[in-house]
Amino acid sequence: MKRDHYLCLSRYIGDSKVVRWEGLRFTEVQTLPSRGSMVMQPFQISQQLYLALGSDFSFTHIYLWDEEKQKFVKFQELSVQAPRAFQPIPLEAMSVLLAPSFKGNTLVYKHIVVDLSS
Repeated sequence: MKRDHYLCLSRYIGDSKVVRWEGLRFTEVQTLPSRGSMVMQPFQISQQLYLALGSDFSFTHIYLWDEEKQKFVKFQELSVQAPRAFQPIPLEAMSVLLAPSFKGNTLVYKHIVVDLSS
């Protein structure tokens, strides 16, 4: 994503979009299915760029930015009831992601890096 400017547009009905500023206009980079989405929020933990797409009807989808493909790829699902925001918080030895819910409790997820290289 380097120095480019992106905008995340969530849609409750229809698909959400990631668009990039091209100097005079925005151009579509990616479309994501998002029925019931009320929040689409990018966030960064360490050097990783993520995108949370929350829904009132299904799991929250976490996407990870793939530099080679120049788009977000599906990374993980979180069970959050009707999320309205996501906030990463760096702590001393770890990072957590807060997920406030419209219908339930605020959830706290711990960011864990698993090395699958061996």
